[in-house]
Amino acid sequence: MKQLFTLVLMATGLTTFAQTAKKDPATILITPNQTLSKNDTIFRKQISKWSDDILKSTDYKHIKAQPSSAVFPGEAKAGYKFISENVSIEHKKMADSLVGIVSTLGYSGIESETMYSTGLYAIAGEYIEIEVAKSANLNGLEVQIGAHSDRLDVWVAGEEDWRRMPIITKKQKLVAGKNFLTSPFGGLIYIDLNSKAESRKIDFKISHAISSPNFILGKTSLADWKEQLKNNKAPWGELASENVILTLPDSVLQTIKNPEEVMKLWDLIVGGEMELAQMPVPFYRAQRLVPDEHIGGGYMHSGYPIMIHHSPTRHMVSNEIMADPALLMKPSGGGANWGFFHEIGHNMQNLNWVFGGTTEVSNNFFSLYMFDRLIGGRDNAHVAISNANTQKQMKKYFADGPSYEKWQDDPFLGLIMFRQMQEAFGWESFKAFFRAYQKIGPSIDELNDQQKRDLWVKTYSNIVKRNLVPFWNKWGVSISEATNKELSVYPQWMPYNFPPQN
Repeated sequence: MKQLFTLVLMATGLTTFAQTAKKDPATILITPNQTLSKNDTIFRKQISKWSDDILKSTDYKHIKAQPSSAVFPGEAKAGYKFISENVSIEHKKMADSLVGIVSTLGYSGIESETMYSTGLYAIAGEYIEIEVAKSANLNGLEVQIGAHSDRLDVWVAGEEDWRRMPIITKKQKLVAGKNFLTSPFGGLIYIDLNSKAESRKIDFKISHAISSPNFILGKTSLADWKEQLKNNKAPWGELASENVILTLPDSVLQTIKNPEEVMKLWDLIVGGEMELAQMPVPFYRAQRLVPDEHIGGGYMHSGYPIMIHHSPTRHMVSNEIMADPALLMKPSGGGANWGFFHEIGHNMQNLNWVFGGTTEVSNNFFSLYMFDRLIGGRDNAHVAISNANTQKQMKKYFADGPSYEKWQDDPFLGLIMFRQMQEAFGWESFKAFFRAYQKIGPSIDELNDQQKRDLWVKTYSNIVKRNLVPFWNKWGVSISEATNKELSVYPQWMPYNFPPQN
């Protein structure tokens, strides 16, 4: 059936679909230049329902490519050939010693299954076949098509014009023998397992897919990488180490002449953040970073994977920085590198030491640490932490009168307080603090905000052997008198010239 649509608002530089008599989710075209208006609520609900239904469907023979998939995630280059390939995954159960620690990392996507890359890509509207041995342990085993798992019908994106179809990732449980599935959007093929599932090695035969670039640090040679790029027809591929996996479009992959250099730098980044958090390296699974035309909310957001906006039409450009060590190491006043450090920092946050107003504060400990230890200093790390802005914020805050409510409302104001502590007692005090909280375990969820603040100050003061209660109280972040009395065995601490007098 032919579908009619009207293009309007051309003068804005964006094209928004107007209401028409008949619109079909199976054939509608949504792209960065042909967005679907946030006001088209009824049709958006129809699209979400259609997407959910078609992605759950097992009627693989009758699923066709959705036209928007040719733009995002993109179509394969002409001349691709279907292949059959034997793939093995080796899953290691999360160590029992990590379960309690990982359970506190509430922003890290702990509920998401671990994604094992196959180096293969499913063409939109074309089935893939996965053969699993009858003797394989199938408990919790799933196949996933697509890395772009953010839904656009919820959170911030639910109130924005859509620049891609809202739901484009397919999952299906695997059974012994032959499995068939088709995605109308296509995507990289993964095998998924819960991180706490029993260890196992499983062999698969995947057919009717195409190869995609897959560089593995320490395993893939430069000659192999060049050959992969030369013959690549898939729109996406990956670079991986045991600590981090970057999912990138072919247009960016083709520019990477030295993938080893790229991944060694990313190993330093992830390794550095985990070193501050006092987490073992390698961790129970690698961090994943995936750029997307439209994500659920923010410029980037934490989780598994960490999702990154890359939308040239919205002047949000991250792909090239991810893949270029020179750009990644260049301070940009709060640009993409600060954002990467910031989001990995979210994945390191132990929710037991996150109290009211600090969700977007304590993750920036990790941003600061990476500028200190990797880039060599904080010059132009972020405009909000410049000397001028720091003094301006403090003077205004104390002139107006400190209050916890105002402190909570400005993450960079809150960060000043912790910066003063770090500058006085060093990063080693923070590492000791994080280790202390790992020993506490996940047993303090029932604490209220006041009790969380008291525990924070008591734990840190015991590490540095100084009483920080007066300092916190001066900032308006009140600590109980009982905690002050308990810490009175230590000398009180206050930074020089604080609040600033000059």
